[in-house]
Amino acid sequence: MDIITSLDESKEEIIGCIEKNGISSEHNYWYFRNQQTNYIKPYFFKFDNSCGIMSVRYKSGIWEMIGEALAPQEKRLELFERFLDYILISKKDKKVFTSVQENRVDAVHNMLKRSTKYKGTKPPLLSYAPIFNLKKWDENLNGKKWKKLRNIKNKLLKTHIVEILPSREIDKKKLSDIVLRWKKCRNKVNKNQNPQMYINFINYDFEGTDMMRTIIINGEPCSITAGWSIPNSNNYHSAIGLHNYKYDGLGELSNLDELEQLKKKKYEYADFGQSNKSLLQFKKKFGPDDIYTIYGFYILKI
Repeated sequence: MDIITSLDESKEEIIGCIEKNGISSEHNYWYFRNQQTNYIKPYFFKFDNSCGIMSVRYKSGIWEMIGEALAPQEKRLELFERFLDYILISKKDKKVFTSVQENRVDAVHNMLKRSTKYKGTKPPLLSYAPIFNLKKWDENLNGKKWKKLRNIKNKLLKTHIVEILPSREIDKKKLSDIVLRWKKCRNKVNKNQNPQMYINFINYDFEGTDMMRTIIINGEPCSITAGWSIPNSNNYHSAIGLHNYKYDGLGELSNLDELEQLKKKKYEYADFGQSNKSLLQFKKKFGPDDIYTIYGFYILKI
């Protein structure tokens, strides 16, 4: 096992590992790289046969695993245990946070039950990810079902001058201002959000994303939506969705525009990312076809 701390020097190797073994929405080199701040450092754990684990370490001594292990399914738990051995036994750091989708959480729980070295915290921290079948998405919002969303969209378009452009074409300072105002408005419900990650995406011209859109209202950039193709699939992860809260209906228009564009690009499904219960209620407005649960918990040495 090799531990890579200089991501830029190993960029192509890490990207190759993601292209070969990536399965989840977090498996994106730039999402991983852009986690870095003054108090967060990314680490890539490289294993034989082009396998790996993306992780970050906080200054507090807590680690977080980014997505699942980049490996064939039959090897993921083995690599995860080797990762835990290094952090909790060799390095003697505090604990590791991991998030696992509902269809794979039992395997991790069973591993912890058998373990004589580790234990997981209870109860788990739950988040929810809505999934949209883009073949079924009605971009015209026809019928009674979509009347409320139609009205919200039409009111915003009729009462303001609205333009939508690729975010790369917008001044970086203006985009960063959107992030900072969004963070200020969302502080009470998003205390753990890392605004620097979004600003890093802006500073690197949204490299690693396949779509990035900004709504401009009355000449002012007001929103950012961006995401990327999930590896080894025809599905899309909506990773960034934020706005400055200056206009009613701005959040709805951002999501409607994103779904419309994704359908045009012929993606099969769109994963709108981990959400707490309040954010999930907002995303339910758009009629997801499925919602899956993500279980988050810490792992500590016994």
